[in-house]
Amino acid sequence: MQEKATLNRVISLPLLVFYGVGTILGAGIYVLTGKIAGISGVYAPFSFLVSAIIAAFVAFTYAELSSRYPKSAGEAEYVNNAFSKPWLTGLIGWSIVFAGIVSAGVMARGFHGYLIELLNFDFPSELSIILFVLLITSIAISGVSLSVKFAAAVTFIEIGGILVVLFIASEDFVLVFERWREFIPPMTLEVWRTIVVGAFIAFYAFIGFEDMVNVAEEVVNPEKNLPTAIIIALVVTTIIYVLVAMALVLALPIERLANNNAPFALIVEEKSSFPVSFISLISLIAILNGA
Repeated sequence: MQEKATLNRVISLPLLVFYGVGTILGAGIYVLTGKIAGISGVYAPFSFLVSAIIAAFVAFTYAELSSRYPKSAGEAEYVNNAFSKPWLTGLIGWSIVFAGIVSAGVMARGFHGYLIELLNFDFPSELSIILFVLLITSIAISGVSLSVKFAAAVTFIEIGGILVVLFIASEDFVLVFERWREFIPPMTLEVWRTIVVGAFIAFYAFIGFEDMVNVAEEVVNPEKNLPTAIIIALVVTTIIYVLVAMALVLALPIERLANNNAPFALIVEEKSSFPVSFISLISLIAILNGA
């Protein structure tokens, strides 16, 4: 009787946490934060907080299901076990595929924006997208052990870039004590509409859970480590998103954030003597990590 092929369980809890944090941050924090600030204004941190609360229900669901069904099929596996309907399982599987295509498109656009900042000329978008796809493909086909370790290492670089931005905005953070009332939204329909729209878009930034459960068969002790890693990753990334959103709206005019595809490069250029190419390079690496 032929033995069933299995995957190598090489992903430990720390590696899985870094993988999850890097995936959830990725393009979201380097690309979407400026757009959400353009929508929600000074309430952008609140939009991220609302989105994180909604995402928490999803995260706890994934944590529970991943401990029961630690299979790489993720959502398709859960639906199959719940309903045993092949057409529904297939629909969910293809939905994940199409969501991945949309995510790749967002990341490719963000990659192009930061590449222009890095090279300081209008690099053709078609060529940058081809370069982006080739880079992430070469990393993916290298194998899960190397690619997840690469993702964990890149997450350190990614968080380093975030710390640089928070350091640059540290003087503006002092204004929080003077302007804290501005961050509390009034109970008006118009304000809450912008917060909800911002939270709706910010939710995209938190959907890294499916990537974590899709490596379930390569995780050591997945029944325990997957739920733990999912919850840790959500808490860490929520704190980072709220802090970065607050830094951006305190340090830069909202209209400039709204019309810029590279908000981190913008804050470095406007508020510090750091070379813009430095943060642009980190941003490119972060977007690759998310992909």
